Amino acid sequence: MRFRRWLELVPSLVVSPPLPHLNALRRQFFFAYGVIGSVMPLMSVFLWKEAGFGLMQIGFATALTNVPMLLSPGIITLLADRNVDSRRILAIAFTVSIAVLSLMYAIPVLWVRLMLFLFHGLAFVAMIPLQDGFYFSFAEARRAAGDPVKPYPSVRVWGTIGFIVPSLIIYFLLQNGASTGRILLCAVAFGVAALVNSFSLPRLPAALDSSVGSGESKRMLPTKEAFRRLISPRARYLCLGLVFGYMAAVAYYTFISIYLREVIGIESHYIGLVINIGVVVEIFFTLMMPKLQRVLRLKGIMVVGLICMAARMILLSLFPTVWTAILVQVVHGMEVLALFIAPVMFLDRLAGDRFRNSIQGVFTMTIGGVSRIFGALMAGYVASKGLGLLLGYGACLATAAMLVILVKFRRIPAPGEAEDE
Repeated sequence: MRFRRWLELVPSLVVSPPLPHLNALRRQFFFAYGVIGSVMPLMSVFLWKEAGFGLMQIGFATALTNVPMLLSPGIITLLADRNVDSRRILAIAFTVSIAVLSLMYAIPVLWVRLMLFLFHGLAFVAMIPLQDGFYFSFAEARRAAGDPVKPYPSVRVWGTIGFIVPSLIIYFLLQNGASTGRILLCAVAFGVAALVNSFSLPRLPAALDSSVGSGESKRMLPTKEAFRRLISPRARYLCLGLVFGYMAAVAYYTFISIYLREVIGIESHYIGLVINIGVVVEIFFTLMMPKLQRVLRLKGIMVVGLICMAARMILLSLFPTVWTAILVQVVHGMEVLALFIAPVMFLDRLAGDRFRNSIQGVFTMTIGGVSRIFGALMAGYVASKGLGLLLGYGACLATAAMLVILVKFRRIPAPGEAEDE
């Protein structure tokens, strides 16, 4: 009985029924997040140790690489809502990404690599919201046909697993003092796999106009309609809280590798492994999310996750030891649920069929992009004054995000559910 109960907790990994299309989407999340997991954990160390960047310059470079978030997510998801085949958009974007990452590896000139990484961002930053929109459109089509639908976390968890795998590969690639530029080879390999897999994704049905009420709405550009929903009274405080939350996240993730290397003294090839302890724990939080949601609801998950985020930055600042760096990874999963999974699910509750992709893209562009760019610039300035001070600054931002969500945001109920908060 205990074994059977455990299987019920991990349905997507162990006992999923054979759904070829859903498995293709799981693989797409796995490979796409593998590209991110190849580059993100050690990019700041690369700029710090091999390029000779100062902390303020790293903040500026991070802001620069997030500039594409102001443009491409909205355009690419608009194309998807205009019934351009999402599978072909993904294929083209990953082709560009592979080419740019290959050039970055082949041309070891810093300013060239930074410019190429900017072009990589133009192709890649829209892929995550597009994949989210693809899942929700696929799920809605299955519901309309009366077919069972797996919850979003059971698919998104494969992105978490994909993020982990590169750290194991990079551990061997970077042994004996090898250049951190090798992370680009790992990213290219995952990009090729994502490109090939995109051809196995299912074709989505055309977006329905019937879900939208007025004639004005039916004539409205999906991007504009999505933006209106984001600034509506139902969502504006969610967005405000997430601005603070994403600013805290960019401060932490941009400089945590340098903090682990320079303050705590962890060697570069171990940093990815330490960070991915938290990502492994994240798998179990993601799989448990439906049960957590029944107890805490999505709003409660966000509040608890932001508290965890503030707590781990405070602990790292006060107790900069290897054991602290390892132990605080335990709460990483709740932070990811709060900032990267629960908001996506709230956004889908706001969406209609005409702009189910666009609302993910517009949110990434307006809230994610602006907060990350401004947050990276601020984080670079604060980090130049002290890495410990940066963690305190990040904890204050996370606390502000938690208070806005807790006090001002009235949760968005699922369709057919009473709005009782």
